[in-house]
Amino acid sequence: MPGQENGSVATTATTAAAAASAAAASAEADHRRIEQRSLRLGVAASLLIAVAGLVAYALSGSDALLLDGLYSGVMAASSLIAARIGANVVRPPDRGWPYGYDGQEALYVLFRSLLLIGGLSAAVLAALREITTVLNGGTPAAPVELGPVGWYTALTVVLCLALAWQQRRDWQASGGCSELLRLESQAAALDAAITAVAGSALLGAPLLERTPLAALVPVSDALLVILLAAIVVIEPLRQFWKALRQTAGAACEPELIGEIRQQVLELLNSDRGAAPQPPQPVDLLDLTLLRVGRTTFLVAYLNPHGPVDGAWMDRLRQEIQGHCTALLAPLRTELILTGEAPFLGQAPRQ
Repeated sequence: MPGQENGSVATTATTAAAAASAAAASAEADHRRIEQRSLRLGVAASLLIAVAGLVAYALSGSDALLLDGLYSGVMAASSLIAARIGANVVRPPDRGWPYGYDGQEALYVLFRSLLLIGGLSAAVLAALREITTVLNGGTPAAPVELGPVGWYTALTVVLCLALAWQQRRDWQASGGCSELLRLESQAAALDAAITAVAGSALLGAPLLERTPLAALVPVSDALLVILLAAIVVIEPLRQFWKALRQTAGAACEPELIGEIRQQVLELLNSDRGAAPQPPQPVDLLDLTLLRVGRTTFLVAYLNPHGPVDGAWMDRLRQEIQGHCTALLAPLRTELILTGEAPFLGQAPRQ
C-alpha cells in the first residue's frame, strides 16, 4: 500500500541517516586524536627550536636569530593554546553556546595573527633605529659572531621541515578540515624558509666587504631583520583577513555556494528518502554557507507546497547534511521554512 511504502522508505532513510551519523562520530573522534597528537608534537619541536634560537643569539649577538627564535617561541605558545581550542571546538552546542564553540578557532587565528604582526612590527622599528644610528655617524652594533649560525640554521631547518611534513600529513589524515593543523604546518614550513634565508645571509655577509656593497656590512643584521619581517608578515596578514571575515559572519565563496545549491536542488528533485515524504514539490528559495573555524553552517530556505511536520523536517535535514558532508565536513545544517526569498532583490548565488 502507498502508506506502507512511504513508511518503509522513511524508516530506511532514518536508519541510514543514523548509521551515517554514528560513522561520522567515530571518524571525528579519530580525527580529534590525530590533531591533538600532532599539536603536542608541534609544541615540543617549537620549544626546542626556540631554545636553540635564544642560545644562538646569546653566542652570536644576531638580532635576526633572536627574531627567528622568538617566532618559534610564539609557535610553541600558540600550539599549546591550539591544542586546548582543538579539544574545545568539537564539543556539541549547549544552552550557553547554542551555535557551538567553533568561533573560538577563528578567534584564535585572529589574535595569533595580530600577535605576530605586532611582534614583527616592533622588530622592524628596532632595526630601522639601528640603521638610522649608523647613517647619522653613530657606532654600529658589534659584528655578528658567525660560529653558532651554521649549526643553528641546519638544526632548525631540518626540525621545521620534518614538523611541517608531519603536521601536513596529519591534517590530511584528519579529513583536511582542521584550521589549527593547517595553520601550524604552514607556520613550520615558513619558519624553515626564514631560518634558511637568515643563516645564508649572515654567513654570506662578510663576502660583501670586498664589493661595492661593503657599506652594508655593519647594518647587514638589521637589514636582514627587515627582510625576514617582510617575508613573514604576509601569511599572518592573510590569515588575519580570513579570520576577520569569519568572525564578522561573511558567507563562503560564491562558487562553493553555487555547487552546494545545485546538490541540494538535485536531492529535492529526486524521489528518494525524505525528499519529500509524502511526495510533494519543495522549492529551494535560497541557500547560504558560512564557515567558522573548521565547521561550515548550511542554511537552506525552503517553501514546501503542502503541510509538513517535524519528523519530515528532521529526515530532510539529515539527508541534506549527508548529501553535502563529503564537500563540507564538518557540517551543520538548518532548514528554514518561508514563503519568500530571504534576500529580497538579490538573485541566488549560482
